[in-house]
Amino acid sequence: MFTHAAPGTFLRALAVTAAAALVLPLVGAGVPAQADTAVAPKSGSVTVQGAGWGHGKGMSQWGAYGAATKGLDYTEIIAFYYPGTTLDSLPDGNTIRVWISADNDNGVHVRVAKGLTLTDSAGTKLTLPTGTKYTKWRVRRSGSSRVLSYRNASGTYVTYATKLDPTRVWYFSNPTTDTVRLAMPDGSTRTYRGKLGVRFSGTGVRTVNYVSMENYLRGVVPAEMPASWSAEALKAQAVAARTYAAKLRDSVASSAIYDLCDTSACQVYKGVAAEYASTDKAIAGSANKVVEYKGKLALTMFSSSNGGWSASGGSGYPYLAAQKDPYDGVKRDQSWSVTLSSTKIQKAYPSIGTLKAVQVTGRDGDGTYGGRVEELKIAGSKGTVTVTGASFKSKFGLKERLFKVVGGTTTTNLITSTATATATASSTATATATATATATSTATATSTATATATSTATATSTATSTALSGSVLSAYKALGSTDAGTLGAPRGGVVTTSSGTYADFAMGRITCPTGGSCLVSFG
Repeated sequence: MFTHAAPGTFLRALAVTAAAALVLPLVGAGVPAQADTAVAPKSGSVTVQGAGWGHGKGMSQWGAYGAATKGLDYTEIIAFYYPGTTLDSLPDGNTIRVWISADNDNGVHVRVAKGLTLTDSAGTKLTLPTGTKYTKWRVRRSGSSRVLSYRNASGTYVTYATKLDPTRVWYFSNPTTDTVRLAMPDGSTRTYRGKLGVRFSGTGVRTVNYVSMENYLRGVVPAEMPASWSAEALKAQAVAARTYAAKLRDSVASSAIYDLCDTSACQVYKGVAAEYASTDKAIAGSANKVVEYKGKLALTMFSSSNGGWSASGGSGYPYLAAQKDPYDGVKRDQSWSVTLSSTKIQKAYPSIGTLKAVQVTGRDGDGTYGGRVEELKIAGSKGTVTVTGASFKSKFGLKERLFKVVGGTTTTNLITSTATATATASSTATATATATATATSTATATSTATATATSTATATSTATSTALSGSVLSAYKALGSTDAGTLGAPRGGVVTTSSGTYADFAMGRITCPTGGSCLVSFG
């Protein structure tokens, strides 16, 4: 086992995004963000603007690609996305058991091939014959026994006598090629390395691929990350995928008949058809390497993109930390926008009646927009429903919970305890704010309110840090001019919560927990 060192390249990359050293590094605020302004539909719709794709925990795949192009090797990429971890090695030749979930016709059908064998778990082996008489082999279930048949030239299945123990597990394999061609229910053929086990589950049959971990990864890495990407990114993906599979394998019950599945519910595995020379090379270049935290396999979660800020994995997984990601957007802008019609929202939540407003009322406090959405209120003519950010994401097929609702008119806050009156005019204001820390920033804000009379005004005002107070003010004054300029102007005064105080700025937040050091987050 060894601990990741942080070479100069890695340290320099982090220095670009670090928060002011006089305060604390860029981390999530840890305090729920203020509720967003409620948004009423405009022209029959609202717009959701967001960034990222997936859950955002652990490694961003696009971020790994970006980091690789910035010169980081795979060990540095792993160290960044799973902070506090170390690398260790699995023993050579360790095996993983993968459920081939699409083979769901209660039998295991394989194509005829020279060298194909069928073996039971006691070691009794049968070499299956070839020739025009045999067009396919099949094992099905009869009560608690397995029955072997072949399909003849006319398409009829004929039982084939064997000395194998029918109550033991049977395996198709081919020592000559180390591959087995599995005939799928839809008529297609998939080729897998290792052996295919005929396992009983309930009253049915499941096909389980027993394959070495390194050969398993050959069908996973190119299915999870494009094989054309940088070699170091592919190596990082191999390490993350290997560790994730090993972690799941260690977590299953002793009675389990497989370790993980072959879909995105576990991680995508496509067998031999997915293999590429570039990903084979990356897997070999990081052979057997796994990620550990305090001597145990880490849960190396990963997703396509974190939108520039990773999500926390919770207190039980300190290495799945919420942190700003300078690499996620290097290769591609990860922002997105979706317009939702009032009709679509009303259909999703029929109890609300006619849609009046949507308001984000809770965020996790980590990063862009104030963090990922935890809760929303959706109000209509007949009532209001409260939903989680995850369910809203799922309901409308959004890519991430890192989003804000825009594109409509601002309206009454939907949180009863903090409700404010609806504005009576439409205004556009440009404000220039000068902070006492000698930094100057300019912010432009546009808001439109439901009104009985409409007027447009342009105003210029000067705001100073006198809007701040206490620990937040002290932390703000401690910032250097560059960091203060990046943070921008205060968006309001200091907010007091049960755990401390915080204040939002044009491009971030200062959070001061009671009895602790203040945190500065940008974005």
